[in-house]
Amino acid sequence: MKINILEEGIPFDIQKEYLDYSHSFERGELTPKEIEHVGKLLLYPDVPVEGKKKALAILAHVGTIEAFIQISNYYKNPDNEIIHWTALALQECKMFLESELTDENVGFISTGLGGTNDKMRVYYLILPLENKSFTKKQHKTIEAELEFIGKKYNCPIEGFDFQDNYVGLTVLIPFDITIATFIENGIKSCNEFEIFVLEHYYAGNLEIPNEEETVRLIKIVREG
Repeated sequence: MKINILEEGIPFDIQKEYLDYSHSFERGELTPKEIEHVGKLLLYPDVPVEGKKKALAILAHVGTIEAFIQISNYYKNPDNEIIHWTALALQECKMFLESELTDENVGFISTGLGGTNDKMRVYYLILPLENKSFTKKQHKTIEAELEFIGKKYNCPIEGFDFQDNYVGLTVLIPFDITIATFIENGIKSCNEFEIFVLEHYYAGNLEIPNEEETVRLIKIVREG
């Protein structure tokens, strides 16, 4: 089975709303003329947002080249309220289309942080040992060792956030590598000559936490 991942991050509530709605009806068939008519509804400014959401879901389920083109045209300049909904519809239509054209089951994954076609974006939070702070030298060690592990497992690191009491980083994780494989091997590598990184960590793919949420996550990681 082939799996694609939606590149842009989609808020979880919108994902749930779309999937619940999408699964509420079966895939249908429309003639090219009917597909064109539904596609035009997306371009009319007087069509309410709810109507456009329904039109997008219908086109997504048709899963033909004509339907994909209609969604793609709208995706170039969608209404602000349904940008994410449009992205999900486009990806679902693409999934059905690829399945038909290649005779292979195709699925897609959507997360809050998004990713690439074959990698999921994950945010990690690692901490110093209790009552300790990271030094600049330790920051450099973390950067070097995690970059090494990232190359070893084909997990590109997109960026670091170095702080005294934590290090945050976003990483693209391939489907054949578990989320734990990268970070646990990375922490082990950092601690090889000097144990200074806590073995427990946070990993998530819904969002990059703000300052308040980071404080909460640090407490959870330390206290369990």
